[in-house]
Amino acid sequence: MKNLLYPAIILLLPVAGIRAQGNGQDAIVATVNGSVQGTVEASGVHSFKGIPYAAPPVGDLRFREPQPAVSWQGVRKAQAFGPRAMQLPIFGDMKFRSDGVSEDCLYLNVWVPAKGGHLPVLVYFYGGGFVAGDGSEYRYDGESMAKRGIIAVTVNYRLGIFGFLAHPDLSKESAHHSSGNYGLLDQHAALEWVQQNIAAFGGDPARVTIAGESAGSISVCAQMASPLSKGLFAGAIGESGGLTGNIKPVRLDTAEKNGAAFAARLGKKSIADLRVMTATDLLQATAKGARFSTVIDGYFLPEAPDEIYSDGSQMKVSLLAGWNSAEVSYGGILGASAPTVEGYEAAVRKLYDDKADEVLQLYKATTPEEVKQAATDLATDRYTVICMGIPGRRLLGLRRVRSRRWARVILGRSNMRSGICTAMPCMHGRQMTIRYRPRSSLILRISSRPAIRTGRACPPGPR
Repeated sequence: MKNLLYPAIILLLPVAGIRAQGNGQDAIVATVNGSVQGTVEASGVHSFKGIPYAAPPVGDLRFREPQPAVSWQGVRKAQAFGPRAMQLPIFGDMKFRSDGVSEDCLYLNVWVPAKGGHLPVLVYFYGGGFVAGDGSEYRYDGESMAKRGIIAVTVNYRLGIFGFLAHPDLSKESAHHSSGNYGLLDQHAALEWVQQNIAAFGGDPARVTIAGESAGSISVCAQMASPLSKGLFAGAIGESGGLTGNIKPVRLDTAEKNGAAFAARLGKKSIADLRVMTATDLLQATAKGARFSTVIDGYFLPEAPDEIYSDGSQMKVSLLAGWNSAEVSYGGILGASAPTVEGYEAAVRKLYDDKADEVLQLYKATTPEEVKQAATDLATDRYTVICMGIPGRRLLGLRRVRSRRWARVILGRSNMRSGICTAMPCMHGRQMTIRYRPRSSLILRISSRPAIRTGRACPPGPR
């Protein structure tokens, strides 16, 4: 199979830059900011946890793009996860190993194979709706990947109000006349760190692939669209979401108005007032449903991502696009309605108009239990196409051949200029994969395959 993101053959060379220390239970690597001391796991994998890739975004650096990490003297311990970004306990399936919650959260983690050199690198962005998540989750543990011969990196980035607040005053003080998207800029800074440092860990900076699920997948779409990230990676994997679908960023003026309205509700007259609030108080102020969107800020995202992709000005890299079956339930079709046969048919007819009979034939349901399964299948297949955002295409109908577990999605005209590959590692549930051959076919095929679990533990229900 051509265009694989990771080569099948890995050169077995000594890992560049890593040297054993003492009894062989730890290892030291020299980064541009100073040396870090990791751990040699029982598997032989070298792990480095809690490495700062940017300065702590606290005080006057709150609501600002990430600044360079502060260098240190001597050897810094990198044997425990750093704090996770400020967040409320929203998703019960998230199991963290991080050192609590803090604004000082811009850390990353690196897992390196026991042997090898010039290795491919996977940089993973966690999911969590941009309001929760952390690089220390068990399901994102990189040791499994490293045992397979690649370097794995997980990245913490700012969330919620800390990662996405836009405000007129913030845009005025910005050298780029923009605000918001700090979480995406954190990811960008981490990718720059990888380019500067990964060779010291034995990685090949020319073979970096970014990946993520849910909000992480949206992040992948955003990094591909941003002109800032060009040249920082060579491949991408997006699982369950994209900025060109129905989760689009808002314009800067709208985001600024939303940010100013939020500050006014708190009785805060300036950004300085928001910066002197404790991180905990500021987080709690968002607990009643305040949400902060990604932003078409004129800097990280110079225009709407669907326009960027339709114009063909996104990064020209291989993309694996898929969907986690546990990401969407039957509510994706039925909303808050009960799973009745009548309600299901009504919902499908509202969504598909003259194609409804065809869709109902493909996704049959004659009992409430069958409705749950059929609506879940339909929601998964539908959102795979719509949210992964095939620019310029309009969904016209679905045809499923259940005996082969394939679906054909018939689409309208397109000016999309890059293709999507056919396989991807899925961390949860059934694997949904899209293939599109540019300039030659109007068909996407969505296949279901067993998941490839990449972490030690993989609870259901990704975000």
